[in-house]
Amino acid sequence: MFAAMKRREFLQNTGWFVVGASLLGIPGCDDNKTTGADAAPPPDPEAKGTYSFPHGVASGDPRAGSVVLWTRAVRGSDAAAAVTLKVQVAGDPGFAKVYAERLVSATAASDHTVRVLVTQLASGTAYYYRFVAGQDEIVGQTRTAPDAGADVQVNLAWVSCQDYAAGHYGAYRQLMVDDDARPAADKIHAIVHLGDMIYETRANGFQTAIDDNFQPIALTNRDGSPRGVAAFPSGGGTRAGATFAATLDDYRHLYKTFLTDPDLQAARARWPFISVWDDHEFTDDCWQSQANYTGTASLDEGDQTRRVAASQAWFEYVPVQLSGAEGVDGVASQAKDFTPVTVKDAAFTAANDDNFVPEDNNAKAVGAITIYRSFRFGKHVELVMTDQRSYRSDHAIPEDLIAAAPPGTFFAPRNALPLPIVNIFDQGKTANGGNPPPTVAGLPNLRAGSPPGTMLGKAQKAWWKATMKGSDATWKLWGSEVTLMRMRIQAVGTTLPVDLVISADAWDGYPTERVELMTFLKDQGVKNVVTLSGDIHASFAGVIMDNFDAATPTPVACELVAAGISSNSLFSFFESATRGLPPAKATLRDIITVDATAASGAAFTENFNLLLLDGTVAAATYAATKDVQMALAVATPANPHLKYADTNAQGYGYAKITAADIKATIVTINRPIATPNTANPAPGVKRTASFTIPKNNPGGMIGPTFTGTKPFPIV
Repeated sequence: MFAAMKRREFLQNTGWFVVGASLLGIPGCDDNKTTGADAAPPPDPEAKGTYSFPHGVASGDPRAGSVVLWTRAVRGSDAAAAVTLKVQVAGDPGFAKVYAERLVSATAASDHTVRVLVTQLASGTAYYYRFVAGQDEIVGQTRTAPDAGADVQVNLAWVSCQDYAAGHYGAYRQLMVDDDARPAADKIHAIVHLGDMIYETRANGFQTAIDDNFQPIALTNRDGSPRGVAAFPSGGGTRAGATFAATLDDYRHLYKTFLTDPDLQAARARWPFISVWDDHEFTDDCWQSQANYTGTASLDEGDQTRRVAASQAWFEYVPVQLSGAEGVDGVASQAKDFTPVTVKDAAFTAANDDNFVPEDNNAKAVGAITIYRSFRFGKHVELVMTDQRSYRSDHAIPEDLIAAAPPGTFFAPRNALPLPIVNIFDQGKTANGGNPPPTVAGLPNLRAGSPPGTMLGKAQKAWWKATMKGSDATWKLWGSEVTLMRMRIQAVGTTLPVDLVISADAWDGYPTERVELMTFLKDQGVKNVVTLSGDIHASFAGVIMDNFDAATPTPVACELVAAGISSNSLFSFFESATRGLPPAKATLRDIITVDATAASGAAFTENFNLLLLDGTVAAATYAATKDVQMALAVATPANPHLKYADTNAQGYGYAKITAADIKATIVTINRPIATPNTANPAPGVKRTASFTIPKNNPGGMIGPTFTGTKPFPIV
C-alpha cells in the first residue's frame, strides 16, 4: 500500500507524502510511523491571512481506494519559509467526521507544493479535503474510482490545450455550469487532461490572443490587469524567434502563472484530474529530449537540461501517482516518480533499432520519470494513458528537408506534408519490401537506413498491447495526446498534385506503428476501444481503421477529439498560413476559407470543414459558387471514416460509459473574449455534437446530433 514511499527522504523533500485513512474516522498511520501527537498542528498565534494558497488545490489519479491531493502554500511575510500544513479528509463539507489527518511541510525544495497520497479510502465515494496552515485553510472535493467489479455508469470529461496567452479558461467554467444542470447519475466523476497544460513559450507568432477576424488583441484579467506571461526568471532562451522556458524556475513560473486562472482553479478543486503531458509542457513538437524551433539540423537542439527541468516542474504541479501505480492484472506497471538526474545539453547520436537515441544525457533525461499508466473505473472502463513524446522517433520528414524545400511548398515544418512521402519515409528501411528508394519526389530519403517510426517506443508499446489485451473491462478508453485518425487533404489537379496530411506531428506522421497497433487490436480480438484525443485545436469524431491505405480497411476503434480549452483553433492557423499566397497558390486559401460574403455575414467561412469531410472538389466548388448544395453534389469524401469536423472551436468533451454503449458530447463554447464578463464568466455553449458508440460495433458510430449553431457546412 505504501510502495510510493520507498524513497521516503527524496519524496518528502519534493513534497510527497502518504497518509492512510481509517473508515472508522480514526487517523491512519503511514510508513513514517507518525503518531497521534501530530494529529493537530501546534497553536499558531498569527492572524488569519498569514498564509495563502495562491494556486488553489487539486486532486488526481483516483483509484478504488486512493487519490492524490495537492496544494501550494506560502507565508506572506516570508515567501521562502517552510509552511507546516495539516491535511484532512472527510466525507462531508463540514468535516464533522475526519477519515485521514496528517501534518506535512511545504518547502522551497518543491517550490512549496505538497502532494499527499491518501490510501484506504472507500471506492466510488465523494470526499472533501482541506489544507490548514495556522488560521488559514483551503478546501477541495474529490472522488475515488468504483471497484473493478462494480456495474456502474462512469462519466468522464476530457480536455487539453490551455494557452494562457491565447484566451481565458471559460471552457472550464462552462464545464462546471453544464455539470450542475445534469442529473446526479450523469455528473462528471473525473477529468482526463491530455496535455498542453502550459505553453513553454511566451506569447509569439500565432500563440497570441486573436479576435473573430484573427487579428491580435490584448487580454485583460477580471481586475483589468493585463493577462500574459511575465518575463522568465532566467530571462529564458531564444531560438528562431521563440523565447522559451530554459530552467526549472522558468517552468515553475509558467505553472504558477497559468494556475492563477480562477476557472482552472475551480475545476481542479472540484474534480480529480488524470493527466499526461503533450509537447508544450516541455517544448513544441518535441521528441525525446529534442526541441524543434530552428527547423534545421536536429543535432542543434538537444535540450536535455530543459527536459529534466520540465519533468520536475510537471511532477511538482500536477497531482499524479506514478511509482506504485496499479495496472491491469498480470501487466507490470512501469510508471515511476521523478528522480533528479544530472545531465548536460549534448548533440544526439544515431538512434538504435527502436529509434531511441541512446546518448547518455538523452537516456538520463527521458528516464528521470515515466508517466504512462492505466486506471480502472468499475466493470466497464479501463482508461489507458500514454506518453507520446518521450520515446517517439524524429518526425518522418526531417526538418532540414522541409527547410530546403521551395517557398510555399508546405504550410509549416510539420503541417500539410505530402502523404506519400511521409508514408515512405516513416517506413524507413522496411519500405518497398525492404528496398527503400534513395529519393522520394526528388527528396533524398534520409530514413532509408532507419527502422520504422515509433510514437510509443518499444517498452511502452509492449505495455500498451498487454494492457489492451489483458483488461477485462467492457470498454478500453485510450487517452491519446494527438489525433489517431487519418486527416487527409485530397490531391486535385495542379493546385494540389499530391495528397497532404494535416499534421505529421500526430499519428499521421507515424502511420507504420498505427497500422501495427490497430492490426494488433483486430487480430487479438480486442473490442470496444475508443480514443479520447486533443492537441489539434479542433473537434472531430470518427472511426479508426486497421490500415487507412488498405483497399478495404476494417474498422477497429472509434475516436473522439475535443478542441482546446483556450488555444487558437486549427482553422485560425491555416487561415493565417494561407494569407498573401502568390497567385499560383492563391486557390489554396479558397479551400480553407471563403472570406466575407453578404449571404453568410461572417468574416470567414470554415471551408476547411467541407474540405476534410467532402473533399477538395466540394470545397473548391463552394468557394466558386457560395452554394452548399452544389458543393455537396460533387462530394468525394477525403476521409470517409470522419463523421464530424469543427476546425474553429474551443471547448471540451464529455462521455457517459455503460455496459451497452458510450454516449459522448463534444461541446464548442462561444469564443473566449479579451475581457471576461465578470457577471457571468461562463462563455455559453455555441453548439454540442453528440454521438453514440454501441458495444461491439466500432463502425456503427451514430451521430452527430446537434444543439445550437451547426458548424459549416452542415445545414
